[in-house]
Amino acid sequence: MMSNDGEIQLCEPAPFLYFENGQMAVTDGASVWLVIVTCGAIKATASPPEMSLRRLVRFAEYYCDLAPVAIRRGEGIHGKVWVTEATVLD
Repeated sequence: MMSNDGEIQLCEPAPFLYFENGQMAVTDGASVWLVIVTCGAIKATASPPEMSLRRLVRFAEYYCDLAPVAIRRGEGIHGKVWVTEATVLD
């Protein structure tokens, strides 16, 4: 469960690519979640569509800002939060 007063921020390990998705760890100081950013989400973040570690790192704070919304909706299952293309375009 996410603490009510904790701000979500990136933590170790640094963002990385695993197969076709980007992954990064975030914490509110009490819990840690793995944020999985799909290939489609990374491509939809900016134009032109690009799937790269550089883009994942460049927009890591943006993806980090999307995580608490998903966690509060109960989408943080088993310590994982998914950021999809639909999340980015929403």
